[in-house]
Amino acid sequence: MKHEVTKQKASPTNARSNGNFLYLFIGLLFTLLALPFMDVMASMGRYSLTLLFSVFMLVGVWSLSGSRHVFRLGTLLVVAISVIAGFDVFKGYKVLEPIGLLLLLMFASLSCLIAARNVFVWHRADLNSLLGAFCVYLQLGLIWAVLYRLLHLYDRVAFSGNITGEGPQAFPDLVYFSFVTLASLGYGDITAAGGLARTFAYLEAVIGQFYLAVMVASLVGSFTSRKSRE
Repeated sequence: MKHEVTKQKASPTNARSNGNFLYLFIGLLFTLLALPFMDVMASMGRYSLTLLFSVFMLVGVWSLSGSRHVFRLGTLLVVAISVIAGFDVFKGYKVLEPIGLLLLLMFASLSCLIAARNVFVWHRADLNSLLGAFCVYLQLGLIWAVLYRLLHLYDRVAFSGNITGEGPQAFPDLVYFSFVTLASLGYGDITAAGGLARTFAYLEAVIGQFYLAVMVASLVGSFTSRKSRE
């Protein structure tokens, strides 16, 4: 009898802790669709895109974390990223770009960890968990794209091929390269030429394949477990 009461009390908490991935998914999808148009945007347009992405990601962290400390940390990171992006876009302070990238890397890693915990700890086979698994996959691609951009900042020959932009304009090309590598497509129009860039590239490919295998196994296991209980 006590065990039944405990289960009934734990169930609502688990439902809340599972979070809502819709906001995070919309923010990530919007950002990826808007990235190719950054080259033709004016300074205000590029800054607005960065700010909107930051707001979507912050709402995503708020809907998933359930912790005030995590949400405050996310808010501080978003404010810092927005301020640095403003100085970079309007004042041309290029020296701040590495700091902004590092903060973005921290924020994306934080949201990715929160989303992964919600997907793989609670093991729910529903639409929300599927969106969450997709969000984790998209965030992995963005995290590696930021790492590639940091490498590109300090080593211009780290990548060769069809990188059309210079400075921040090269970021959409590196996002493209990151997702092509993550999915193990290997088109070859952009290649990692430097030693560290090659190491990051094959690590991303391995993690991408491993993640898909774990995700499918987890979702299938959750679905099978739910069916057996029914």
